[in-house]
Amino acid sequence: MLKYLIIGAGGVGGTLGAYLQRAGLPVSFLAHGKTLEALKKKGLTLVKDSGEETFSPVAAFDEASYNETPDVIFLALKSYSIESVLPFLERIATEHTVIIPLCNVFGTGEKLQKKLEKPLVTDGCIYVMGNVEEAGRIRQLGNLMRVVYGVRKPEEARPILEEVKAELTRAGVEVVLSDNIRRDCMKKFAYLSPHGAVGTYFYITAAHLQREGEYRNFYRGLVREVLAIAEKMGIAMDGYSEADSLKVVDGLAPEMTTSFQKDVADMRKSEVDGLVYEVQRLGAAYGVPTPYYDEVIEALRSRGVE
Repeated sequence: MLKYLIIGAGGVGGTLGAYLQRAGLPVSFLAHGKTLEALKKKGLTLVKDSGEETFSPVAAFDEASYNETPDVIFLALKSYSIESVLPFLERIATEHTVIIPLCNVFGTGEKLQKKLEKPLVTDGCIYVMGNVEEAGRIRQLGNLMRVVYGVRKPEEARPILEEVKAELTRAGVEVVLSDNIRRDCMKKFAYLSPHGAVGTYFYITAAHLQREGEYRNFYRGLVREVLAIAEKMGIAMDGYSEADSLKVVDGLAPEMTTSFQKDVADMRKSEVDGLVYEVQRLGAAYGVPTPYYDEVIEALRSRGVE
């Protein structure tokens, strides 16, 4: 079996780790503060909507105490935290290590690969709804658990990527080893970025996007801008359109908001730069007008959201 390290034990990392732990795979967590303390003292608990509850004692470390050499590292962090773990990754990762980012911001893996010489860094994303009820206790909403990852160039492919797919599949995770990871990550970004932008701009929940009107039309405009940028970047979306993004929105719980929206509302550090401001920068770089994003960004900056 491969040895896994999950960096981050929140709604994403904690849920994925619980699946791996339950399947008997060797998995450790990198965490800090109350989360690290809870994992060490109480272990990890995953609660499902059905009432099913899974508890596992887990191996949890901070950077100073972790001295193993993992085969696979899942990065389950907010994008703004990745820079802080670079020294740690440089220390523990070898040329045999594979790092799989499961981040919201498009292009995270490609940017990270330029900063790390030894390991292979893929791109990736995850589809799961996990809420932290308290440190070390995660509630998974629904049954969706899909991990998508892949290399950007065919020559980067390694047999270990197939091994990861096989082991995660046995753990009950739906796995897509993508042959076009830029397209597949852009598909998620083309839903997630507009959802976070429109929700934060208007202070609305998914219910407001699930019926025709001003908010749904504004969301459509945001999606069209992202897809126009993707086209200019040479990413073939294989017919993916605003209608596909709307299908995702229509399948959400009506009360749902994105984690980005929650962070902004609570005045916490957020992924606004990579999820929203980056779209405006890409539009300028590729000659794509972004009037919908421009409107959102003007409002967010007027509120001091940086």
